Amino acid sequence: MIELTRKQIHLIRSTIRQALGITSARRAPIVTFRATPVGLLIQSFSDNIAVEHRIEGDFRPSVITLPYEALQACEGKRNDQVCIQRDGDTITVQWLDGGIPQTAQYNHAEPVEVPEAPTELTGIDREFIPAMAEAVATTDNESSRFALSCVRLRGSDGQIAATDGRQALMYSGFSFPWNDDVLVPATKAFSSKAFSYAADVMIGQSDDWVSVQADSWTLYLKIEKEARFPNVDDHVPAVDAATSTMILADTDADFLTQASRKLPAASEFNAPVTVDLNGSVAIRSKSADQDVGTELVLCNSQRSGVELRFNTNRDYLRRAASLGFRQIYLQTAESPAFCRDDRRSYIWALLGKDGAIAPDAQLTRIESPCDSPKRLTQRRTTIPMPDTKRPTSPRSHAEKPASVLAKAEALRDSLSQALTDTRELISAIKAKRKQNRLVETTLRSLKQLENIGA
Repeated sequence: MIELTRKQIHLIRSTIRQALGITSARRAPIVTFRATPVGLLIQSFSDNIAVEHRIEGDFRPSVITLPYEALQACEGKRNDQVCIQRDGDTITVQWLDGGIPQTAQYNHAEPVEVPEAPTELTGIDREFIPAMAEAVATTDNESSRFALSCVRLRGSDGQIAATDGRQALMYSGFSFPWNDDVLVPATKAFSSKAFSYAADVMIGQSDDWVSVQADSWTLYLKIEKEARFPNVDDHVPAVDAATSTMILADTDADFLTQASRKLPAASEFNAPVTVDLNGSVAIRSKSADQDVGTELVLCNSQRSGVELRFNTNRDYLRRAASLGFRQIYLQTAESPAFCRDDRRSYIWALLGKDGAIAPDAQLTRIESPCDSPKRLTQRRTTIPMPDTKRPTSPRSHAEKPASVLAKAEALRDSLSQALTDTRELISAIKAKRKQNRLVETTLRSLKQLENIGA
């Protein structure tokens, strides 16, 4: 008998689903439980991906194979016990649901056989997991000409590369235990909770498989030896080839990521927007059934280089911002846009410049919140006042006119400084009032934005 909690089974089922790409339209695999005195192995396998989970402990030796649907039936968010027991070819699963006993029975099937693990695994940068998750998000499962459903792991410089034919992402600086190019199938396991939170990551290669071990989980990715991968590196220009650069402020990047989703035409083909790098950084869109479009103005961002207006899929622009890039380089209105930093390169194809939305006073204009100005330093000046408690005596006839003139000049300078400080204080108060009005205007604009495309 094997005992696990419903919460454990939920994590196992969820990770298997993401690793093997299980959907309602795709036949779910079987899952094998191999219990030994030193631990429990939970394994599942598809055509080119296998996944294995290890649980340490003393288990009574047994092999039990269940359909994937059995995990769906008994999983949960609580730590209630699930008992799995085999009697000949009958598998009985028992658990509590809201305190009510539940029982399900299944026919035993042939056990899953996962690939043999490499003889040696090598530790790799923990950043490998999120880098692979982003690479997988750049693949295309529908392509048949190139291996766009694969991720390339290049041993010569430790580069991860992926493309769907419209965008490409390259991430360098890793150390793989091989020297050539290796193509592995894309899997969403790298985005799963089990892999995302792994502390120790190791990688290895056998003749036909790449193994990635993340804590107690292991992925086996079949190497696509006959597939062809495009040479994406040749399509990323050098930074100095750019004629214009869109420089995003951090606050504007967050604003863009959220607001662009609600702009008109979000559901249209290619989700187009016009980006205008002119006197300001503006993003415009208009759906086919609208007479007046909407314009986002990124108040804290700027352009470097020549003025440029181009059309792009907003999803790629938003992704560049969410990846952390703050400089987007451009050559022309129709050449690919690209971003680079010390380890990563991201490039995407722009849309045709026909139909670009020009500036128009009729557009619904929404500005990003301006960064708070630095508070003016207020200097405090003390004007000497006469001491009314101290008796005064008539001015001495010996007091020279020059001394009186010096006192008058000192008083004049003191009053002049006080006037200057007063003006600065008034300016600071006006700036604060203006900022408060801007915040109120921004809040009204954001409320208006929530209704766009609703």
